[in-house]
Amino acid sequence: MASEQRDYIAIAIEYAEAAVADTDRKRFGKWVRLAAKRFLDDLKSAKKKGNGFTFDSWHAVDACDFIEKLPHVEGTWDTENVVMHPSHILFVVNLFGFRNQDGTRRFTTALFAVARKNAKSFLCSAILLYCFCCENENGPQVISAATTGSQARIVFNVAKRIVEKLADLREAFTLEPFANAIARYEVGGTFKPINAKASTQDGLNPSHCGIDEIHAHKNHDLLNVLKSAAGARRNPLFLYTTTEGYESPGPWAEIRHFAKQLLEGIVEADHFLAIYFAVDDEDKGEGTPADDDFDESKWIKANPLMEVNPLLMKEIRKEAVEAKSMPGRHAEFKIKRLNRPSAAAGGWVNLVKWKACTGAVDLEWLRQYPCWGGLDLASTRDLTSFRLVWNVEGVLYTHGWRFVPAAAVHGRTERGLVPYQAWVQAGILIESGGEVTDYDAVEECILAATARFNVQMIGFDSWNAKQLVQKLQAAEVPLQEFIQGGKSYHPAMQALEVAYVEGNLAHGNDPVLNWCASNLIARTDQNMNTAPDKKKAPEKIDDIVALLMAIGVMQTAEPQKGGSLDDYLSDQ
Repeated sequence: MASEQRDYIAIAIEYAEAAVADTDRKRFGKWVRLAAKRFLDDLKSAKKKGNGFTFDSWHAVDACDFIEKLPHVEGTWDTENVVMHPSHILFVVNLFGFRNQDGTRRFTTALFAVARKNAKSFLCSAILLYCFCCENENGPQVISAATTGSQARIVFNVAKRIVEKLADLREAFTLEPFANAIARYEVGGTFKPINAKASTQDGLNPSHCGIDEIHAHKNHDLLNVLKSAAGARRNPLFLYTTTEGYESPGPWAEIRHFAKQLLEGIVEADHFLAIYFAVDDEDKGEGTPADDDFDESKWIKANPLMEVNPLLMKEIRKEAVEAKSMPGRHAEFKIKRLNRPSAAAGGWVNLVKWKACTGAVDLEWLRQYPCWGGLDLASTRDLTSFRLVWNVEGVLYTHGWRFVPAAAVHGRTERGLVPYQAWVQAGILIESGGEVTDYDAVEECILAATARFNVQMIGFDSWNAKQLVQKLQAAEVPLQEFIQGGKSYHPAMQALEVAYVEGNLAHGNDPVLNWCASNLIARTDQNMNTAPDKKKAPEKIDDIVALLMAIGVMQTAEPQKGGSLDDYLSDQ
């Protein structure tokens, strides 16, 4: 047993402060630095009256203390019990310290991504065991889930062996380990492993789910089943521990992308905790190059335990030698040892510059100026966007209306990622229709906008738009088809880029537009014309596509009051 309890809060704060102070990124990568900053900022916010969450030191310390009373069950160590690395302490203090006003955990979803052999599976097992024993859930069902039974049993078997070794733990919490489950008789609870045969998992009511190596899931089936089944739980936990993997249609790409957007402040999600250890890719926004795969000094960014485990450094060095001479090994080395995505297409928007363009959009004031519109009806089952743009003395102002069917709101809410429901409640997303978007609502919105504002022309994508376009034309709404290709989009993308980089864009810090902008990936044709690439975009881009179409039709217009965009560009 540990001789004395460590000051876990101080350790977490010290580690976070060191990460934030590492502006040269010598020890900490971008995503860990952002996670550390979020933690420190949240500690300050938790002290303010009226804040949605608090910080409870007792809960943070209790979880850490519980984990450090657990014995090692694999390998040879200098200590009998686990001694957590500060990277793990930061995660655990975050996860259990922040509480909602009703006392439940603030975070119901948590991601810990790190390169292999950094004790992520043990961390997952220890956290689940703590929840099983100490969160006072009635009839807890703790699940260790993975694509295969053997993978799911990695986390489960660690917990099982801990329970087998600790008679005091079994007695205190009425635990009994079996081959395929751990029972907790006092509260009628179970802890068991399951695999990805989602169709066999009906009847579950999970309280806590640890999903190890989420990157390996080829589809969303198991995650969807578990999310749906946990709906009745007051204080659920979905814990993802993973190393990077090859791209697949599964949930990992969506989860990773959302986590990075959260850390960059593109989306807000108080329920989601993310800590992502990786070497750095090129960051055009901050003007920093990508880390060299074979620079040993950078490996610690993806391997925090390397500073306390010299054997880890030796293993990585051996694999690096092979990776240098064999391309196939190099790809595996980047993914598993550096925690780099196998294919990382860069976003088109410089988010640092974009987020600086938060100027207010006063619609009443803008009524005196001409404007142009863009209409993207890309999907009837998700986002539809109608957006206007004004050019006033060289500054582009934009405002949009976005529509989603109720089914999309429900699906997004159940998956716990992009906050559609919060956006609907805030009035910045319009819920319209059941399974598909109700285009009558879109029509009414456009008619109201043309009556209120001095709309010169609206560009539209002809795909799926025939019926709505006919109705709008009958109402004498000025419409122009916007051809979907590089020749049409390239001038608009150049214009938008110049505007936001120079600070001559005002988008009012619109969270839906910010989200779509962060998702935008550009494709380039043989003539070096750029256009949005909807196939490669990791998430929806409809709102910024509508903005680009609005700018595009503005560019083709005759000079109007307030100046034309071409005049503005020629002045730069």
